[in-house]
Amino acid sequence: MVGKVVDTGSGVSADLRGRKVMAIMIKGAYAQFAVAQAIMTVTLADDADDVVMASLPMQGTTAYLSLKELARIQPGDSVLVQGAAGGVGSLAVQIAKALGAGFVVGTASSEDRRTFVRDLGADLAIPYDTPEWPQEVLRRTDGQGVDIILESIGGNVFEQNFECLANFGRYVILGSTRGPGNPLAPRRLMTKAQSLSGIYVPVFYHHRPQMIGESLRFLANGVQSGTVKASVATVLPLSRTAEAHRMLEERRVQGGIVLDPRS
Repeated sequence: MVGKVVDTGSGVSADLRGRKVMAIMIKGAYAQFAVAQAIMTVTLADDADDVVMASLPMQGTTAYLSLKELARIQPGDSVLVQGAAGGVGSLAVQIAKALGAGFVVGTASSEDRRTFVRDLGADLAIPYDTPEWPQEVLRRTDGQGVDIILESIGGNVFEQNFECLANFGRYVILGSTRGPGNPLAPRRLMTKAQSLSGIYVPVFYHHRPQMIGESLRFLANGVQSGTVKASVATVLPLSRTAEAHRMLEERRVQGGIVLDPRS
């Protein structure tokens, strides 16, 4: 959420009153008034665009933590972002570049969406609904495969990803729009010293909230410097929340949806 602080609780500086902030909420962001934890809140410039900044926190934090904390991205790493035209994926492409990735591949289901992914800065945009796409990734990485995969699709794509994951590759699962796919035999990871992990941002709320604050500061600074650009598909009044969720479930948006409680 994005809003102005009307009051502060115990142990929080009163200087925050009246300041514009961006926060990730444990609950209660679909509201005109909300309570945020200071550790998961960052201040913004008064002229910061409310809609742009409100589109970033959850999706941007998912992308940032996946790359920085779970995949441990290093300068020069190659990254494959599955579903790169979506809210998390579109930010992951940009964040990967900002964190020093050397080669970024984004997948998307249509040519329009792939053009959108290339415009975000991806070095290569390809479909994920053909059996040949892993070979294209291998070809463009000199047969080595990619160091990092971020994936939110599932289904048969889950298995295909291993065809182009490099030695010491790190695979992070963000979701399963096509279902979980076939079970994985964990010991197959041993043969290439690969790792597989998943992310669920609410776990960080309770156990590593300082990382939430770190991600929000990264996003705010990225927007200010121009290295991160939000993709806002539409802005809807809070009364149309159900419609917003349907649009997301039916994958009818490129980027994020912002709910405005003032309308």
